[in-house]
Amino acid sequence: MVIIRDIASRSSHWNDGIPDIDSLLDSKNFYDWLIAVIDYACTVRRDQQPDTQLFYMQPSHPGHMAQLGLTVGARHIPSSKRQVAWGVSYSKKLSDDAKIAHDEDAIGACGIIWSIILFMLPTEVTDPVIEVLHDRKIPHMATRYVAPGRGFRIEIGGRHIVFPETSRSPPEFYLIRGYAA
Repeated sequence: MVIIRDIASRSSHWNDGIPDIDSLLDSKNFYDWLIAVIDYACTVRRDQQPDTQLFYMQPSHPGHMAQLGLTVGARHIPSSKRQVAWGVSYSKKLSDDAKIAHDEDAIGACGIIWSIILFMLPTEVTDPVIEVLHDRKIPHMATRYVAPGRGFRIEIGGRHIVFPETSRSPPEFYLIRGYAA
């Protein structure tokens, strides 16, 4: 797990002691969008918390962990029969269009978080991860409904923002709301 603090600190929104209102609004709109994507994922996707009996953990952890991307399959399937595939994690009945729209939002959120990680962490930490993904030909983030590829897009407050050449995140991400172990 990686925790990075003060990515968008208040000091970055001040110009010579005067608040930059546009930056403050953009930040608020971005955080509202990000929270909405995570909340929606935790509402429509299965909870992926570990089996407490299997791992001898305290049962009934609060919160929700929604998995996105590649998976090795359900925990109840013997490991000899598991296959790596794009996860089927929706627990609610949604149209394919709704799944595509949410998956594109989630891929965008994961892509932005991955970009922040690459920017903030030392290359001694990130380069080995990137090397292994490349050497083993592991694809970047995608889903059953959104094909692998480069780039992603987000829509915030009616603005479409496209990152056409930005690398997507690694192929597995967890969107977490209120989880505590």
